[in-house]
Parts: sequence; C-alpha cells; structure tokens
Amino acid sequence: MYDPEGYSLWFCDYKYNDENTVSFVTMNKVGGFLQRMDLCRKYAFGKMLVIGSEPPFKVKGLWLFRGQEIPKFIMDEVYDMELYEWTKVDISDEAQKERVSAMIEDQEPFEGEALLDAKCFK
Repeated sequence: MYDPEGYSLWFCDYKYNDENTVSFVTMNKVGGFLQRMDLCRKYAFGKMLVIGSEPPFKVKGLWLFRGQEIPKFIMDEVYDMELYEWTKVDISDEAQKERVSAMIEDQEPFEGEALLDAKCFK
C-alpha cells in the first residue's frame, strides 16, 4: 500500500565502502546513523543492510520519506546523510521494484552477496 503522491522511496549507498574492513565497526556505523535519524521518526521508515561475508563490507539502505523530497531538516541536522549517495526510486521500473522488495524482505543473497546484518528504522 504505497502512496506515491504523499511519499517517496530512496536508495542510499555508502560512499566509502572500502573503509568498511571490520564487521562490528561497520555495523556500529549503521547503528549510529540510525540513532541520529531519530529526529525524523514521524517522517521516515528505513531499512539498512550490511552486505558481504568478507571485507570490505557494503552498506546500502532503503528509505521512505513523507513528501517527494528528503526533508531539509534531516539533511541539515544528520551529518551522516552526506556520506551516502541518495537515489530516488522509480517504482514503475520493475528492476527497482524488485530491489525494494528484496531489501524489505532481507532477501539473501542480496545482489549476489551474503547479508551480514539488517537493521530497521521505524
């Protein structure tokens, strides 16, 4: 039950995955990011994945925001936002729609790699 008029979906990809060489440190980065996102609990739902069985680990996410853009106050207040590449999801594209489903369902393998961890922000 997705309302494309009132909400928008966004993929995020961590820009510096080559630095993610220790699994627990990578998972702590994601946990810290989710803590800092706490101020937008009323405006967002997110799913963050840590991917890979060996370093470097990849961090990818899927976020649902109210409105058609990422709220400006989030971009201003959460400094981690600039560490990710944000791409708006085109839900009419079947490949992107399947990727959204795979991320929400913690599908493993994800894009051909093992899923190390998944965290949900709600």
